[in-house]
Amino acid sequence: MPDSSSPPPDVPESPLVVFKFGGTSVGRPDRFRTVVQLIREAAAEGRVVAVVSALSGVSRQLASALEAVSTRADGATAVETLTDTLRTRHAEQAEAVLCADRKRTYEAILDERLEALRCAFERVEQDIDVPAARDAVLAVGEQLSVPMVTLALRDAGLHAPRCDATDLVVTDDTFGAAQVQHDDTSERVRAWYRSLDPAAVPVVAGFIGATEDGRPTTLGFEGSDYSAALFAKLLGAQGLTRYTDVDGIYTDDPDANEDAERVDHLSMEEALARSASGGLGMHPKTLRPLADAGIPMQVRSIVAPECPGTPIVPAERTADALWPAP
Repeated sequence: MPDSSSPPPDVPESPLVVFKFGGTSVGRPDRFRTVVQLIREAAAEGRVVAVVSALSGVSRQLASALEAVSTRADGATAVETLTDTLRTRHAEQAEAVLCADRKRTYEAILDERLEALRCAFERVEQDIDVPAARDAVLAVGEQLSVPMVTLALRDAGLHAPRCDATDLVVTDDTFGAAQVQHDDTSERVRAWYRSLDPAAVPVVAGFIGATEDGRPTTLGFEGSDYSAALFAKLLGAQGLTRYTDVDGIYTDDPDANEDAERVDHLSMEEALARSASGGLGMHPKTLRPLADAGIPMQVRSIVAPECPGTPIVPAERTADALWPAP
């Protein structure tokens, strides 16, 4: 079994970058189209793995409905309202970003996932394996966004295979804050990537994994960042670009403080310290795989992707040695 801490022995010759797109990136049709364009441009230069979150706000809606069901506060109504809301929102966005044939394909996936969602809520309501059922509910947001991105990439002429993070990221059964089993995950991720066509542009869900026996798990709040960092490390990526709705890392919240300034670059050591205190808005484990492997991260804006953003640079790299932005 390969050592998960060592570089993969079969890193592709073409440069590989990992892109992570949060909910604010994929949650609106205009930004969603930008996501597709960024991936398409990068795929023309090398290999790309995209890690995506649920559409903005969806994870919170799932969590709120779970609370209603768990407390018996009119849970049936909450579930019905939620599934109607999710169907409408995802169908409307699919209408805006997919061609007619792809839209029909997506609607079938949407129906299948929403039916699985209802079943998971029923398990919560009936007190059947509740921790696992709750994670099955929370995983649905990513399971709805990934196929939409995949189908849009196919519309754009790319070879985008359908991928399932629950087949790749192996975790323990600490539902809600699952711990990644690194050796098993390393073996699966590398074998999966070797099996892909060199022209493939895979899209993978962040935030979720599965136990060895296949029960979906979640990695905790902002877990998609952590997922992306794991994929970057295990695949020996040249870099990880995290797209959000802010054009980099700031000295303070720019929405709350007009004097906040964008940070030109951070060393990995500085970023680790800020992350430990919650100052980067990422999953607390995000930077460790990158630091261990010496992989830089760029934090960039989906609204203005031409802006330089903020690079997070390992000690052995320099900011001007980073991979070019698309």
